[in-house]
Amino acid sequence: MEPLQSLSEAVIDILKEFFAKKRQLTPVALEEAFSTSREIVSLLSAEVNGQQNASWQKSILPGMELARVPLGKPETVGKQEVESLSKLRDSMLNILDSLGPVISGDHEKRYGELRKKISDSELLLPLIQLGEQVGTMVGELVDRVSERMDFSNDFLFELSKDLCQMEEQLSSYKDFNREAHQISDEFHNDLLSTTDDIHHAIESGNNRQNIRALIASKLSVISRAIEVKRQSDDDRLRVADAKIAELQNNLVTYEHEIQQVREHSEFLEKEVLLDQLTNINNRRSYDMQIRECLRLYKRNRKPFSLILIDIDHFKKVNDSYGHKAGDKCLKEVVNLVKLSLRQSDFFARYGGEELIAILQECDAVSARNAAEKIRNRVEKAHFYYQNVPIPITVSLGVTEVAPLDKEPEAPFIRVDEALYRAKKDGRNRVHVITEMPQGKISSRENRE
Repeated sequence: MEPLQSLSEAVIDILKEFFAKKRQLTPVALEEAFSTSREIVSLLSAEVNGQQNASWQKSILPGMELARVPLGKPETVGKQEVESLSKLRDSMLNILDSLGPVISGDHEKRYGELRKKISDSELLLPLIQLGEQVGTMVGELVDRVSERMDFSNDFLFELSKDLCQMEEQLSSYKDFNREAHQISDEFHNDLLSTTDDIHHAIESGNNRQNIRALIASKLSVISRAIEVKRQSDDDRLRVADAKIAELQNNLVTYEHEIQQVREHSEFLEKEVLLDQLTNINNRRSYDMQIRECLRLYKRNRKPFSLILIDIDHFKKVNDSYGHKAGDKCLKEVVNLVKLSLRQSDFFARYGGEELIAILQECDAVSARNAAEKIRNRVEKAHFYYQNVPIPITVSLGVTEVAPLDKEPEAPFIRVDEALYRAKKDGRNRVHVITEMPQGKISSRENRE
């Protein structure tokens, strides 16, 4: 293996280790990692017979210029060196892609910008600097996920305590009722025993005077027992009322806590599935929806179509009028698209200035008509920012789900290619593709 290739692979391994362990990528940390890497130290200090290896000098010294040489010039840089740097770029993109499920809110824009910078980067040093930004984003996302986990864990802990307390209360109520039943049972037994004594005295034939005295005595006992029982019942009723009031208060507290968790859950769902700028569904929500649509299509064969929308020359809008103007125009385009879609249609921001719609039970012909309605509505609309008119048009790609579509990527590749054809043909138009075109599909990275 060539020395430069070995060095490149060693650097890639070190960067992968940084990302895997979520370590902050700083010049000091990177220098320390390089200095402790046996392979790098060995390569940099390679000597033969006391003199520096000539082949190493020939290979590595020009290769060190890779930090300033574009990747796209194979005549200047060797093929192996280009492949090694491409591996580094691909590894960083893979790391970013793996963060997709937890990207939300203010990180979405940074995520898109960072991914584009890495994709466009053709120099080693900028890639390493971008790697530090990736590490920072990973740390922030880990902190955010940790905060959410802490919130959930705290709630579950408090709920567990509350449930244990409620269980203790219910157990005490059970003991309370059992004790009340036992007291009542003893009271009834005492009454039965007293009445049995009176009945026995009458049956024994004692004289009236003795029977009258016995009955008076027993009635006095019964009267005192009833009074004691009434007082005891009053006391126990007050205790029961207090316990019930306590339980009711606890239930109110539980309901309040559950409502807080429900609101927090709805907030997280909105943050995860809604685009913060346009307040429509985001890329993650689209990924979930298209999978569900494809699953239903396989079961009932009801067609659906995709419309992919791109604002023409949107970068020029941002460059010429500012990002605030661009954001305002994007939101207005979103509102215009909504007016052209049915309530049952799914609408999302796919990323940047790209929007996507899923039209249920709609074939390609109907979807094209809907796309033309959108295009025409945007073309006729007037966009202003601070009273300055801004020309805005959109290009649209259309496709319909096909029986051979096994994965969500299949219809998206077609609609993406259709959008590219619409832009290539002059923009502000609709292009439909229902079958995979012959020949090479254009790469998204190579488009304007």
